Amino acid sequence: MKRVFRPFWSFDIKKTENWLDSMAQDGYYLKTIHIVTSTFAFEEKTESNSIHYHIAYEKNEKNPLSAPLQKDGWELAIQQKSWHILRTEKSTRERRSFPVREGLIRRNRTLLYLFGAMTAYAALTTIFFLLLSGITLFFDGMLTIEANPFWLVTLTVAALLWIIAPYCTLHLYKGNKQFW
Repeated sequence: MKRVFRPFWSFDIKKTENWLDSMAQDGYYLKTIHIVTSTFAFEEKTESNSIHYHIAYEKNEKNPLSAPLQKDGWELAIQQKSWHILRTEKSTRERRSFPVREGLIRRNRTLLYLFGAMTAYAALTTIFFLLLSGITLFFDGMLTIEANPFWLVTLTVAALLWIIAPYCTLHLYKGNKQFW
């Protein structure tokens, strides 16, 4: 069994699906996925088939396979919470039906707005802090910052916010702009 850690895999679904397809061509078939830890587990098989994966996300739907999808050769590979990973052995030209991405697009758009708001918050609070510090230095000539362990927590949270929020915003935008 091979395990692969892929953080932020759900931000660019097409890239993840292509990666799963290439893993199947190399003889590694998706066995399980751990959503919380972003870990994919693969089972190695000697034969390598051309398997194509499709990732869907639906909060309300228990079975994402409609009758036309089943007739076209799609089968449910993994279902975990709201995530559904479908697979088929048919090539793109042979397929007549494809699962919808509406739930996934809605989810990623919501995440884009959330991380965009976090980025804007980080930018505005940083600008506000620098502006007030500059005004204080300009008029008083001295800025006093007392040693306090709270500053370590504040700077750590600010650094994480400045790193993660813009990265997630850009990654979500680039990975999903084809669907909007």
